[in-house]
Amino acid sequence: MGELDIDEVMPITSWGRQPNGAEMVQYDAPMFLSFTEHSLLHQYPNMRAECHWHIDLEFTRIFRGHMIYFVSGEIIRLEEGQAIFVNSRQLHYGFSDDGSDCEFSCSLLNPSRMGALTAIHERFVAPLVADSSLPYVVFDEHDGAGDRVVRLLDQVHSAKFGDHALETPRTVPQTAAGMMLTDDLASLTVISCFYALTRELMDVSRQRHAGESRTSAMTHDPHIDVLRAMVDYVQQHYVRPITLDQIAAAGSVGRTTCAKIFRDLLGQTPIEFVNDVRVRAAAELLRSTRLPIASIADRSGFASASFFTRTFRRVMHVTPFEYRKGFEG
Repeated sequence: MGELDIDEVMPITSWGRQPNGAEMVQYDAPMFLSFTEHSLLHQYPNMRAECHWHIDLEFTRIFRGHMIYFVSGEIIRLEEGQAIFVNSRQLHYGFSDDGSDCEFSCSLLNPSRMGALTAIHERFVAPLVADSSLPYVVFDEHDGAGDRVVRLLDQVHSAKFGDHALETPRTVPQTAAGMMLTDDLASLTVISCFYALTRELMDVSRQRHAGESRTSAMTHDPHIDVLRAMVDYVQQHYVRPITLDQIAAAGSVGRTTCAKIFRDLLGQTPIEFVNDVRVRAAAELLRSTRLPIASIADRSGFASASFFTRTFRRVMHVTPFEYRKGFEG
């Protein structure tokens, strides 16, 4: 890949984890707890996001290219013009299956902080979040409901990046000053879109429960709960030495079953996943601090600076020094 360009580097976010393993989110709108990013897959290590979960409702919209999406054991291919809703607490991540890039937006909306009256939250929002038949829904802009959902997501996007942000294809990430919404009134746009999106999702939920559509219904894979426990363990303990036995014990399975679950669901070995988490944490420290490379290696859980450098280069295709240099003015 050669010399690193700052525009080619994803600002890898180190939000951290809550005690229960859920991803902590730095919201754009603290009042209503929403977050939107505009990204390209090539900015992610190995062109894949980290496997994670959170309490927020997630909406990913594909602008150009395609993305493969993992949701609680199921693999979905998303094409240009499509969007996916991922329900609260679902294990998920997106990635490239063929090395091709994808431009997309991702919006997180916290279902408990959208200003809903108690009666409205209990009647509509809480049942949606708890609906086991609705782990995800794919929408296409070429059908009625899909077109409405995509337009709503574009409004949420514009509330942060402005009305003209979607007019031209991008080869670098879209940035927003201060990573906040454009103004105070934009919060009203986000919250109105949340209710409209809830309305569309409730329609899908009622159709499924009425037996009219089972397009995206899925049988729960018990290995997903095991994987979640093991992923949570790694993400909470990566700064310390981690063994295969410890990862397997976190999921209450044997070493062989542990390795098979990671291979079947994430396409990685358990130790590869550990190193992936550590590299992402190290990338954040390289970008946001002036700590020596050796200190970053230690704080990210690597046994030595030399092993850290070799692993970082294998994953990111540049050395830690080159990666940091890309952010220097």
